[in-house]
Amino acid sequence: MIFATVLVAALFASRPVLGGEPRRPGWELGARLGYGFAAGNRGAPPNDTDAAVGDFVSGQVPLWLDAGYRLTGDIYVGAYFQYGIGIVNDDRQDGCRLANVDCSASDKRFGVMGRYHLPVVWPMSPWVGLGVGYEWGGFSVQQAIAGSTNTDDSWTGFEFANLQAGADYQIGKYVAVGPFMSVSFGQFRHRETTTSNNMTSVTTDVDLAKKSIHEWIMFGARIAFLP
Repeated sequence: MIFATVLVAALFASRPVLGGEPRRPGWELGARLGYGFAAGNRGAPPNDTDAAVGDFVSGQVPLWLDAGYRLTGDIYVGAYFQYGIGIVNDDRQDGCRLANVDCSASDKRFGVMGRYHLPVVWPMSPWVGLGVGYEWGGFSVQQAIAGSTNTDDSWTGFEFANLQAGADYQIGKYVAVGPFMSVSFGQFRHRETTTSNNMTSVTTDVDLAKKSIHEWIMFGARIAFLP
């Protein structure tokens, strides 16, 4: 990935400046890119069967933005938004392997978070974080055959906890890069399905009768623009 390659190159080409630049309060922006894989189940509407999230998506590539304020040099509060490009599990979704059928998936999350920077372990500044928010999972089946039916599924619910950890390697007065990892716990509570063809479109909404816990385990690289 280009983003990760740039961060690794910066890490090896730059000299750390943590020793001479104390952490300061102020506004901070961050961006992340990585890979995530799912665990747990999605839940099920009445008269339907629960299934693993991984049966639909084998993983996702998260594009993650966060913005917030450092109350002190060590304590940060802010908000995050993530758009995940889903990787459809064709091995479990037989219909997605058919000609003229295009399946796609996405995962959107947003919420609030806090982060605490631990004592510097030179040349890195480790941190831990916790967030809560809301999640939209989407799965679409589009058919190129005239008169066929297309389906868009949306699953929504709360993200109860988003546990995060990482480390910053400061490559300039206002820029830091480093690795991150997160584990989130969520529960879908509602499903919306839209079926359409060339003539009609029908949308159904239903609350899930069986509510299951699912997790996203993510890791990757982060760049931060410091105060």
